Amino acid sequence: MTTRKSNLTLTNLAAKKLLGKAHTSNIKDVSNEPYPSNVSVVSEGVFGEPIPNAPGSDFYTLYSASAGGPVTVERIFFDVVSDSSTIYDADSTSNAGPGDESSESGPHGYYLKLTSNYQTTSSNPNRGSGAFLNDARLYNSRGALQIVPPFISTENPNPYQLKLFNASNQEISFTDNIDWTVDYYAGTIFIQDYVSSVSGISKVPVSASAYLYVGQFLDDKINSISSSAGGNVQVLNDGSSLTTAVTSINFTGSGIVATGGAAVTVTVADAGGISYSRRAVTSTITASTSDTILGVSASAALEIRLPSAAGYENGQYFTIKDEAGNADQHNITVIATGAQTIDGENFVTLESAFGAINIYTNGSDKFFIY
Repeated sequence: MTTRKSNLTLTNLAAKKLLGKAHTSNIKDVSNEPYPSNVSVVSEGVFGEPIPNAPGSDFYTLYSASAGGPVTVERIFFDVVSDSSTIYDADSTSNAGPGDESSESGPHGYYLKLTSNYQTTSSNPNRGSGAFLNDARLYNSRGALQIVPPFISTENPNPYQLKLFNASNQEISFTDNIDWTVDYYAGTIFIQDYVSSVSGISKVPVSASAYLYVGQFLDDKINSISSSAGGNVQVLNDGSSLTTAVTSINFTGSGIVATGGAAVTVTVADAGGISYSRRAVTSTITASTSDTILGVSASAALEIRLPSAAGYENGQYFTIKDEAGNADQHNITVIATGAQTIDGENFVTLESAFGAINIYTNGSDKFFIY
């Protein structure tokens, strides 16, 4: 008798599950297992929009799989926190240690969480709502916070490989001999061979960088079906709500009363496709591609850093306004990312009291003042 499952049992459970079979016997090969099985998933945690194969490398910038497509990933920093319940000495058979690896006694399990200033540094339009909150732990989100895994990309080196850093901001290599692995769904890290330092360099992780999925999940995508103006959407009587830009909706179902059982057509008022939103700005920020008006009330000079023009629609425009009327004292500098330009320059400065800048983009690599 043993207090834990044997390596043979664990190997069979994992291999047979991945190959579509249930595990009933350690002496049966996969082909001899009679019962089918699979890995269960729910729509709440399934990526519902395309993910770029080769996203940009700028932090707190949104990236999409194609020009004009939905933004789905954002490269950010995470805090890495040790789990005290995972402390053991891996080269000892006492204290429940497996006794198979040379290491020190220390935590082998870690979890990732959003930083305490995520909401003020992120470009994610959903920051501050849902699961996108300061200090949110990924494993607590039930899949609402997920790191994009490396299998998404065919690039070499793979941009989606999580990077791990020690307290001195030195990278702990993925091939480092502490043998660490990442669970990209749960946002956890396992270190097989815990060692506090090697040659004076700390191997204890305190932060990480990776791409957070910020697009819609499958259930949201289904529940918020929309089409271009003039199209038709059929809504079944399932109790769900729908936000759409279409001009007519056809309702069919027993919950709808219609003369003679005919379909009921509802005409939707046309708002002309105009989106109204204002974001208050009091300090340096990275703008979002969803920002329409940035109303600045500054108490010191500040910067508004623009995401890549490729994340915007061709012709998309927005306004930056000095609402406090003190830009002559506290200049507002608008900066394009990388080598991109604003009217041929990398940055422009608003320095007139109550001044404003109206900007549009080509959706590729340039911004223009109009």
